[in-house]
Amino acid sequence: MKKQSALLSTLLIVTAIIVVVNYLVGGLGFFNARFDLTQKKLYTLNDGTRRILTNIQQDKPVTLRFYATRDSRLMPQWIQSYATSVEDLLLEFEKASNGKVALEKVDPRPDSESEDKARADDIQGHAVNEAEDKVYFGLAIQCADQKEIIPALSPNEESSLEYQIARAIAKVTKTKKSVLGVLTPLPIAEPAMSQQMMMMMQKQQQQPWAVITQLRMDYEVRKVLPNAEKIDADINILLVIHPADLAERTEFAIDQFVLRGGKVIAFVDPQCAVSGMYNNQGNPMMGQPPSMTSPSSTLKNLFKAWGVGFEKDKIVADMTLRTRFQKGPLPTFLTLSRDYINRDEQITAPLEVVQMFSPGAFTLEKKEGLASVNLLESSENSEMLDSAAAEKARNEPLNNFQPEGKKRILGLRLNGHFKTAFPGGQPKEAPVPAGPGGPGGPGMPRFPGDTGGAEQDAGAPASTDKKDSTTDAQPVPAASAATTAQPDPVPPVTQPAPTSPAAKPSDKPEAPKPSFLTESVNNEGIVFLFSDADMLFDGFCFQQDQLGRLGLVNHNVPLLLNIIEMLNGGADLINVRSRGSTKRPFTKLQEMSDAVEKSYRPQIEELTRKQNEIAQKISTIRVKQDTKTQMIILDPKQKKDLEELMETQSSFNKQIRDIKKEQNKGKDRLEMLITVMNLVIVPLFIITFGVVLAIRRRSVQAAH
Repeated sequence: MKKQSALLSTLLIVTAIIVVVNYLVGGLGFFNARFDLTQKKLYTLNDGTRRILTNIQQDKPVTLRFYATRDSRLMPQWIQSYATSVEDLLLEFEKASNGKVALEKVDPRPDSESEDKARADDIQGHAVNEAEDKVYFGLAIQCADQKEIIPALSPNEESSLEYQIARAIAKVTKTKKSVLGVLTPLPIAEPAMSQQMMMMMQKQQQQPWAVITQLRMDYEVRKVLPNAEKIDADINILLVIHPADLAERTEFAIDQFVLRGGKVIAFVDPQCAVSGMYNNQGNPMMGQPPSMTSPSSTLKNLFKAWGVGFEKDKIVADMTLRTRFQKGPLPTFLTLSRDYINRDEQITAPLEVVQMFSPGAFTLEKKEGLASVNLLESSENSEMLDSAAAEKARNEPLNNFQPEGKKRILGLRLNGHFKTAFPGGQPKEAPVPAGPGGPGGPGMPRFPGDTGGAEQDAGAPASTDKKDSTTDAQPVPAASAATTAQPDPVPPVTQPAPTSPAAKPSDKPEAPKPSFLTESVNNEGIVFLFSDADMLFDGFCFQQDQLGRLGLVNHNVPLLLNIIEMLNGGADLINVRSRGSTKRPFTKLQEMSDAVEKSYRPQIEELTRKQNEIAQKISTIRVKQDTKTQMIILDPKQKKDLEELMETQSSFNKQIRDIKKEQNKGKDRLEMLITVMNLVIVPLFIITFGVVLAIRRRSVQAAH
C-alpha cells in the first residue's frame, strides 16, 4: 500500500512539474530558447533585418496579419507545409522586435468574417472548387495608417520572403515621404520632341516620362539643376540620368552628397539616342533658346576616385544578346535574359528581361574600403565598337564582328567607405556662356514648381564667413597664429630658463579644417551605376494597347523601382540576403539517377543515329502516284528496299524501347535500395547499437 501511495505521489509531482514547465515555457515564454541547426540557418533572421526591427518606434508598433486558410479540405497539403514555415519566420520577427511587432494569425474560411477581413486587406483569394470557395494565403503589414500588402505568398519566392517582409516594415515605419532628387539635362517631365513636333506643343498637354509618374506616387520627386553646386540637404536618393557635359562643380556636389551618406543611382551613356530627340534649334521669336545635349555622358572625376573605368565613345555589341526586329537583328540593342542578370541580389533576382540600347561597359579597379557587385553583364560573344561603327551597325550587318571572349559589366553596385574625388576642395568656377541658353537660364528644362540646390551642403562643417562655405580655405599667417614668449632674465652663469611651448621652433600654426568632406561619414555609402540612359525612356520600356494603357515590355523600370525602394529602406535592407529554402531536393538520388541514364545513353544515341539514317534513305525513294486512283506505284525493287528499311527501322525502335525499359528498371532498383536503407538498415543499425549498449551495461553491472 505504501508503495502504491509513493508511486501515486511521484506521478502527481511529475505531472505538476510538467504542467508548470509547460506554462512557463509555452505560456510565459521563460527559457523558451530556440536553436537553428539547419545548414543554411533557415530560421535565423539576418543582422540587417534585426536592425530594421530595432529602429521601430516603441509608440508605433507594427502589426503582421498573416492570412492562411487552414481547412485541409480546401488548402493543398504542400501549401499548408509552406504556411507553417512562413509562420515560423513571422514568429522570429515578433520575437526579435522586443514587443514592437505583433503577429496576428487569421484563418479565412468561406462566407466568414475572417474572409471579409482578408478582402478588406486586399489579400488575393483563389477559387478551389465548383462552388468557388476561395483560399487565402497572404500577408498585410501595417503601422498606424501605413499599410503594405503581399497579396499572395508563393513557395517559389521563399528565398526572398524575409527581404519582402523587412522591406515592407521599413516602408510602413517611415514617417514621411523620402525626397528623390533627379539630375538630368533632359526634359524628362515632357515627351520627346523633334522639330516637327514644335507646332504641336501648344495643342497638347505635356506629360512626364512614365517612370517619373510612378516615382511621384511614392516619393517627393525634386529637380536638381544640371549645373547645381549643392544638393539639397533633405534629398535621400539622387537619380542621375545622362549627365552630359557635367561641370566639375556639379560633380563635386555629387561627391559631397555621397560622402555625407546620400545614395546615388547614375545612368551614363556612350551614345544616348534619346538626347538627340530633344535637340532643337529653338525659336528666337518665341523666346525659346536652342537646346543641344551631347549624346555621350560620364562622371569622369567620380569614376576615377571610385575605381570605375568607362570609355564614353565605346559601345557594346553582342551577337548572343542582340535584339531581333523585322528588318533584322540589332547587335547594339541588347536583350538580357535571366542568365545575364545577377540572381543572388534581391533587386535583380525577380527580373526576367532587361533591355539596353547601345550601352557602354564598366571596368573595375580595386579601391580600399569599397566593394562591388555586378548586376548586369553581357555575354562572352561581345565586342566593343566605337560610336561610328555602332551607328553603322544599326543600318547594315556587322560583318567584321570579332568577339573578345569576355563578359562586359553593364550595371554594378559600389558600397563601403568612399573618398573624395576632389582633395583640393570645390573646383574653380568655369566661365558660363552668357545668354538665355546658358546653364540654369530660362531655356533650362525644369519640373513644374521645382527648385535648385540647397543653401548649405548638409554634412559639411559650417562656415563662419559670409561667403560660400565651400570656397577654398585661406591659410592663416604664422605670425597671427602663435606668439613667441620672451624668456625671463637669468644670471650669466646659470643655464637659460626653458622657453614656453609657444616659443619652440618646431611649432607650426594649426592647419585650418577643410570646409568640405574628404571621406565618407560612415561605411554605408552606396552607388548604383548603369551604362545606358535610354533604358528608362518610355519608348524602350512600355507599349500602348488599343485603349491607350501602358504595358511593360521589359523590366527596366521595375529594376529602378526595386533599387529606390531598397535604398529607401536604408543600408540595413541591402544586407538582407536571400534565405535558403526549406525544400530539400534529393540531389544525391538525382545524381545517381543521372549516372544510370548516362550508362545507357551511348546505346540510345547510336540507335537513334541509325534510325535517322534509315529515315533519310526512305525519304530518297522516289515514288509515283496514279493520277486517277491516287494510288502509290512502286516497282518491285523499290518495294523490296522500302520493306527492308521499314523492318530495320522497326527493329531499331524495339531496341530503343528495350534499353529504356532496362534504364527505368535500374532507376527503380536504385529507389528501392534507398527506401530499404531508410526503412530497414538505419533502424536495424540503431537497434543493434542499443542491444550492444545494453549488453555492455549488463556486463559492467555483473562485474560489480
